[in-house]
Amino acid sequence: MLLNVRVSLLLVSLIAISTSCALGQENKNAEFGPFSAEEAAKKFVLHADCKIELVAAEPDVIDPVHIAFNTDGKLWVVEMTDYPNGPGDGQPGLSRIRVLSDDDGDGRFNNPVTFAEKLLFANGLMFWKDGVIVTTDGKIQFMRDTNGDGKADETQVWFEGFATENPQLRHNHPQLAMDCKIYIANGLRGGNIVPGPDNPWGLDPKAKPLSISGRDFRFDPLTGKYEAIAGMAQFGMAFDAHGNRFVCTNRNPGRQIVLEDEQLKLTPGLRIPRFYEDVAAAGEDSKLYPLSRTWTTSNLHANQFTAACGALIYNDSSLGDNFFGNIFTCDPTANLVHREIPVSIGPTSRSHSETEGVEFLATKDEWFRPVNLAHGPDKALYVVDMYRAVIEHPQFMPVELKDRPDLTLGLDKGRIWRVVRSQPPAASDHKLEVVDSSSPDQLIEALSSNSVWKQNHAQRLLIESDSKEIVPQLRNRINTPKTSDEKHLLPLIATLDKLTMADLEAAMSNANDIYFLKSFFELGQRHFGETPEWKELVNSSFQRTDSGIPVSSFIFEMLGQVPWKTLSEADQKIVLDQILKQIVPGTQKDSEQYDPYWLSVYLRLAARSESLDVSTQLIAAFEKFNPKNEAEKQALRLQTYAAVRDLAELVAKQNQKDQARTLLATIVGNENNSFTTRMSVLSGLVQGFPGGRTALNSLIASLPDKAKENIAATMTEATRELKTKDSIAEELPILFDLLSLADDDASLQQLITATGSGDATRASLALSALLKRPAAQVNPALVELLPKRRGSVRRSILQAMASNTSRAPALLDEIESGRVPALEIDATVEKTLYRLSDKELVARAQKLLKREPPADRVKVLAEYQVSLTMDSDPLRGKVTFEKNCATCHKVGDVGVNVAPDISDSRTKTPDFYLMNILDPNRAIDANYFSFNILDTDGKVHSGIVASETSTSVTLKQPEGKLVTIDRENIEEFKNTGVSLMPVGLERKMSKQEVADVISFIKNWRYLDGQIPKEVIK
Repeated sequence: MLLNVRVSLLLVSLIAISTSCALGQENKNAEFGPFSAEEAAKKFVLHADCKIELVAAEPDVIDPVHIAFNTDGKLWVVEMTDYPNGPGDGQPGLSRIRVLSDDDGDGRFNNPVTFAEKLLFANGLMFWKDGVIVTTDGKIQFMRDTNGDGKADETQVWFEGFATENPQLRHNHPQLAMDCKIYIANGLRGGNIVPGPDNPWGLDPKAKPLSISGRDFRFDPLTGKYEAIAGMAQFGMAFDAHGNRFVCTNRNPGRQIVLEDEQLKLTPGLRIPRFYEDVAAAGEDSKLYPLSRTWTTSNLHANQFTAACGALIYNDSSLGDNFFGNIFTCDPTANLVHREIPVSIGPTSRSHSETEGVEFLATKDEWFRPVNLAHGPDKALYVVDMYRAVIEHPQFMPVELKDRPDLTLGLDKGRIWRVVRSQPPAASDHKLEVVDSSSPDQLIEALSSNSVWKQNHAQRLLIESDSKEIVPQLRNRINTPKTSDEKHLLPLIATLDKLTMADLEAAMSNANDIYFLKSFFELGQRHFGETPEWKELVNSSFQRTDSGIPVSSFIFEMLGQVPWKTLSEADQKIVLDQILKQIVPGTQKDSEQYDPYWLSVYLRLAARSESLDVSTQLIAAFEKFNPKNEAEKQALRLQTYAAVRDLAELVAKQNQKDQARTLLATIVGNENNSFTTRMSVLSGLVQGFPGGRTALNSLIASLPDKAKENIAATMTEATRELKTKDSIAEELPILFDLLSLADDDASLQQLITATGSGDATRASLALSALLKRPAAQVNPALVELLPKRRGSVRRSILQAMASNTSRAPALLDEIESGRVPALEIDATVEKTLYRLSDKELVARAQKLLKREPPADRVKVLAEYQVSLTMDSDPLRGKVTFEKNCATCHKVGDVGVNVAPDISDSRTKTPDFYLMNILDPNRAIDANYFSFNILDTDGKVHSGIVASETSTSVTLKQPEGKLVTIDRENIEEFKNTGVSLMPVGLERKMSKQEVADVISFIKNWRYLDGQIPKEVIK
């Protein structure tokens, strides 16, 4: 069954089901699996510059979900054999951790030793001191072997309270980041975290629980300090070479967390819609090209990411320079690993595939289930393959699939793969890096290794030492040219000792690349933010942009941490000049281009409480800029709409009335400023001013006459601009903001007219602006509009009328008169009416909206209940469907979509379909009411509204026929209040035929042999 249910992947909630062709037993299919590990290796198709090698396979590895290589080169594997259903009641967990070794150096790991077993849904580990930190059963545990027998004999609970309601959606991926903190992925279900009883820092287990709802988790391994951080990750978390954090969720294969919570708290009044960037195309914009017979639970999501997990930023060198920094993401549903190439754009990136239509790694083997990725000590890319017939969890399956016979096939299998370069210099000699921990000097030297695995272990071991004695050696490195760019140095010094200004000065003086910038500005501002020495260093650092450090990276890292007021006038001008430079198309590298959204966010971050100063300086710079062509003019408008508008809104939200007055008087009220600037500022003030339009109009009224005249002229110009219909998408919200501020009848009529625009965005913005006007204008306008508008605008009008005690009586009058069918009042509007404070209105609404099905439909439904228990045949149902339903519905390759799409039937039950077939008017989607149009020739046209413009209406009729009628030829346009689907289908279909049709709708996707035939009922 296929509708709106979230399906899950191992530790992630999948939206997609993927299955093998197994029919109840592990039958081998010559093309689609299962295969032996050696056979499976031959089935892979991957990038021409790479090849794949087997590292480990069953029985040495079973159900792997996470791997990590220790400093001795041994491979630690987390095996989740209790997936999907877990152990029986009262039984111990079935997860375990095993350690494999490659004793003969042939690249194959075997001889597994069980380090820990009887764990419950374990899904990740990282090394720490003489043990491992493990995520399992709602806890962060530390496990170690104290007697040297290779088995864990001591377990400490460091934190607990992570959600455990679902076996997949649990915290995961513990890993040490550049800031010397350990990060934990949320898993989606959050939790309320408290220190565990065995935590080594003496934290109180009875402390107030910390909610991580919607966020990830971080703690300091030396002090135990813990916090919720911006997120959230589902199953997968990675860091790039700059220290930027990336996460993934089912539909989001590569999301960068651009800003942390602590940064967003720096500026009073700052509210932003997103702190992340989907670097890789997500959801319906994503495209996958599987080789297997990929089968998604929702047919609407075919060939899209539905199970993204295990994301990794490849920070190593052996695959070649063109792979460095690439985003790799698993999709086990599609049996592939996807690769994206990011291109920097200001503080974030946009990515693309190298070759359209080709995946990095794919196979026809439908048992290949890549769920995680890792760096290795040989700089290769490692792939964790759970190798199963079915990867989803029954909790999220349609009912008929919950007991499918192939659910646990592959429970005894699992593989680890290694991707290496196929051309010289190849990484196929299986030589593993080692970490020499014999002295601090060796570890510090390892920080500059070209192996990210070696770097990370060296960093960890230095942190574990918790020794100030090694800090002089770190400082020696930071003072040595060509070594100070080692990104770990400043965080290590700050963690093990006290950071000094001399450390920061040395880092900036000797830096050779940009990887240190994030920690430089973050640590410098945190430790020395208000000191004259720090301000001097920040300003002098601008000189380094002339000697190898990209100015774009420098500016955004700086603005993300350092207040604008810290910068000298000269350096403020450098920032503004750089912003202007990128407005000129074609003159900047991709890495220098600024996304208007992020430029606006970072300027507001830097503004702190000085938003007026930043606003006026930016406006002055924009006003001086002279666009040479239409492209430059357009780029300038986009930056103005974003940055200037948002900064003005921030001024208003910071409740700085005098500063808002200054903006009104000197910017909006100054006719010498461009219309773009004036309307952007006024729009920002409309959005943010405390007290809304009334308070803002009062402030405008207090201005000098000349300023008021110019503001009025700006609003008049906005009405003219809207009439042209040439406004770009970014401009429309601003123009409608200005009309919401007006009081005159002409602009009111313009808003009313615009709600009937064929442009859905324009119509929605017009209605939103209208609703901000005085009640004396709004209420009559809504009553006037209600019979004239359809679709989403009409639904918004119904909601607006229901939400206000002064408007609700008019809506109830319309319902009582029949002009608004009671069936059109959906659950949201109905609940809104029931929440009104006026009890008499609520009682009236309840009376009017009480719905009793017609007696004849009740009788027919009762008679046809037997259809739900009859033996049925979906193939017979297909024939009946084609005969009786295909003129308006499409399922698979049969029919035409005129009415709602019913093909995604995964959450719908047979009795639901029975009711909708026999009583189609019981519940009607507002988009699918039948309308009658009487034209001036006396002809009646019936159908659902497909589209409307200011000049015509198009109806969609059975068989997909479209009829367009000019508005000037419409005599009457009426909602019939009933569905386009006719009542009385029982006269055409017997009880057996109804049973067969329901079976076809429910089971049509199970007829091709990919799903066990036993599920068809």
